[in-house]
Amino acid sequence: SRYNLRRFHPVQKRYKPHLGTDYAAPTGTEIRSVGDGTVVEARYTSANGNYVKIKHNGTYTTQYLHMSKIGKGIKAGTRVKQGQVIGYVGSTGLATGPHLCFRFWKNGKQEDWLKEKIPPSEPISAANRMAFEAKRNEALALLAQINLTGNNELLAEKVLTPSKSAME
Repeated sequence: SRYNLRRFHPVQKRYKPHLGTDYAAPTGTEIRSVGDGTVVEARYTSANGNYVKIKHNGTYTTQYLHMSKIGKGIKAGTRVKQGQVIGYVGSTGLATGPHLCFRFWKNGKQEDWLKEKIPPSEPISAANRMAFEAKRNEALALLAQINLTGNNELLAEKVLTPSKSAME
């Protein structure tokens, strides 16, 4: 579900704000940091389940909720890099199934990240361009196989297969 100031909570059976964006995925799917930063929280609460919160700079902070487990070595004070695995999709806390609830703060206020104008990252270097294009082409080929009117469970399994390390 999307960021919504008045959403009917499926577990608590009442209307309340949902200040994140939910992404369904199989249990064990890797969760990666959206940017470089410092972990400010990596713990469990009854509502959020296992979660990690990362301060990226003086402006942006992100949070990743309902993890099956927090990534190895991820704890408050840990420096992380963009794309680094910080945990694995799960359904801990108040969740009805495996998913990532992604939360986003700008200047200390939770916002709908899908409506934000995020500054661009550095362009892909010439040294990494060929590897990037190969991965891009692989992803585009998989996307081209999607049958928009049919059942895509097999393709989803192929694309979202949890990593071996997530199952350990």
